[in-house]
Amino acid sequence: MTKNRVKELSYYLFFGLMVLAKGIGLDSGVRFYYILSAAACLCLGIKLVLTKYSIRQIGAMAFLCIIAFVSYKNSGRLGIVLTVFALIGLKDMELKKLFRMGLAIYGCSFAWTVIMAKAGVIHNPLDVHMKGGTELIRWGMGYSTGNVFHVSYFILAVFLCYTWGKRYDVRRMLALMAGNLAVFLFSLSYTGVIVTTFFLLMYFYGVKRRELSLAERILFQLPLPLCLIFSFGGPFLLDIPLMQKVDAMLQARLSFSAYYLKNQQISLFGARMRDIPFFWVIMDNGYVYIFMTFGIVVFALFCAGYAVLIARYSGFSGRKRHREEKEAAGSDRGSGRERLPELSIIFSFLLYGIMEQFISNAFMNLSLLFLGEVLFGAEGEENIYTEKEHTAKEEKEDSAWPKGRQWAYYIGAGAAIAAFYLAFVPAKEFVRVPLDSLLYVDAWSAEVSATAAAGNEEYTKKELKELMARCQSLVEGTEAMQEAIREAGLEGKLSAEEAAAAMEYSIPMSVYNSGKYDRFRIRLLELYCGIGKEEYARLMEEIIRVLEQQPEEASYQADADSVYQERIAKSFGEDRIEHMSGGKEYFVEKDGNIVRMEHFRNGIFYGIAGMILLGSLHFIKKRVG
Repeated sequence: MTKNRVKELSYYLFFGLMVLAKGIGLDSGVRFYYILSAAACLCLGIKLVLTKYSIRQIGAMAFLCIIAFVSYKNSGRLGIVLTVFALIGLKDMELKKLFRMGLAIYGCSFAWTVIMAKAGVIHNPLDVHMKGGTELIRWGMGYSTGNVFHVSYFILAVFLCYTWGKRYDVRRMLALMAGNLAVFLFSLSYTGVIVTTFFLLMYFYGVKRRELSLAERILFQLPLPLCLIFSFGGPFLLDIPLMQKVDAMLQARLSFSAYYLKNQQISLFGARMRDIPFFWVIMDNGYVYIFMTFGIVVFALFCAGYAVLIARYSGFSGRKRHREEKEAAGSDRGSGRERLPELSIIFSFLLYGIMEQFISNAFMNLSLLFLGEVLFGAEGEENIYTEKEHTAKEEKEDSAWPKGRQWAYYIGAGAAIAAFYLAFVPAKEFVRVPLDSLLYVDAWSAEVSATAAAGNEEYTKKELKELMARCQSLVEGTEAMQEAIREAGLEGKLSAEEAAAAMEYSIPMSVYNSGKYDRFRIRLLELYCGIGKEEYARLMEEIIRVLEQQPEEASYQADADSVYQERIAKSFGEDRIEHMSGGKEYFVEKDGNIVRMEHFRNGIFYGIAGMILLGSLHFIKKRVG
């Protein structure tokens, strides 16, 4: 094997492992993600050792690595380091081949994740959400949220479109648009469906448009500054009614950005966000996230890199030189048409950055890979952007796919499968989900004070947990719980066993932080069918009264009038519901619409799965044949 081949394969392994991690929904909170990252970095090290760099390039790489490591040290976010690694390893790599390889890995991992989540083999996170005036379930389909599921489909569409290149046509655009709508049916992500639609239309324009006019070149310089103005100006204009409406449409993203910009530390090289008041106050703006998390220097480099890249691709910078070099090489890659597809990818990710924070990660924000041209300049760009046409191979791939009439048969078969399911498979009474699938849930809570015995000034953490365990055995005892249910008027609606399964006990974080272990929290999770909010509150009040009436437990002090409602997340340690048994199942049903929608979704899912399976079998048969 030649040196160049080893060099190429090393980077492909690096990129492939990181794309695999994102394709199956891993992030920095999962140990396996770090294992894959370590293996990927080892592969990248081999690539860097075998690659020849100029002094200028080595200096630029060293500068970026130093900035990345300092930002990582300050922020604790590994993504910035991996993104820089992806860029410095790009020299001598052909992006088209890189995207083709990434498509194979990401496409398979995306399909595997969705199918396994639907089958219940892996976690399928959900969120009972109000959409269109009714409550519906937003499914993560193996990814952390419905939004991330739709982001993942968007990334798959980018891989597909850039791999197809000039072969991207109306037929392919409509197929991806149908997939976009199918994903929306489960994700319910307005952000995802809008940005993906924008990309599919913009990429079609980029492929078909040959030359840019002067007005278009000027217009194409605006998306980056407009995104920045909106991201950093909008949070300070929330007293204007129009901006308040925009903020509501964006699910309070401007308000969240305002909190971080006004209350958290702004630094040169990144910082960790501290003392966040509520778990749901999230930096869902990519620009604010980069600015606050990685610091001013990284943010300035990010913006400068994109500004230079957009200027080059739109013809404002180096247009004549690019054209002369490519014409000399016998290629038209320097023409305006050949840069428009890349611009459409860049603009789509910039738009997504207003509403999601992932744009700092090169294995999700694929447009960051184009910054290789900025990093390596004239010496590197020929190797990066040279594209062999592979005409014979592409024609073979096209001929292998089903044609119009064949796809009509497969679409008809999928529709028949969906119709059969909807007509003959009975809908379930309610949706059962395991606790560890919940993103967050409403709960009715109360705090129980623990009075230390005489001669003991206060409890230790261990003693408080033992006291909490005794409280649990009292509350969940069949006799005590039945009494609470009877007094709350819920007999026939809820059994003692079901109510006990919905109880959660924890020590508040404020108690941990203070070190004074004098109280714990009891929660009743709001998950059951046919019970209203007032009934939940009444049941929780009766549970507290039952606890107060236990004469042998004078160390408990609880107040039924102190019951309050809250929304809790599942991934915030022992103070949240994560520590409960994942084997418990809960019923998700509020008004009947959830069950009907799930039945409809299942029919659509199996219809689409059948159609894709038939088309894939046709493709494999033709390719093998």
